Amino acid sequence: MFKPKYPAPDTYVPTAHTHAPVSVEQPAPPAPAPTRSGLVDIARSNAAAAVAGVVVTGVVLTSTLLAVAITGLALSISGVVLLVLLRMLRQEFRR
Repeated sequence: MFKPKYPAPDTYVPTAHTHAPVSVEQPAPPAPAPTRSGLVDIARSNAAAAVAGVVVTGVVLTSTLLAVAITGLALSISGVVLLVLLRMLRQEFRR
């Protein structure tokens, strides 16, 4: 029912081999210089994006640490409350 219609390829055109063969005596062309496409180059080309990335990373780490601290505080308070309730129940049963 639904059959995709693919366009005819227009990027590859088969041609006959018309180049002259390279003789052995010709020197090989020099290798292209390696290009660095790392984080440092991206930061150099776009400093605002680098600063924004550092700020976002700091915000994410800070919020994660804050969430862990709040969770730890809530668990410690819950533990103290449960301990107090348990001691109160033990005193009630001893009467």
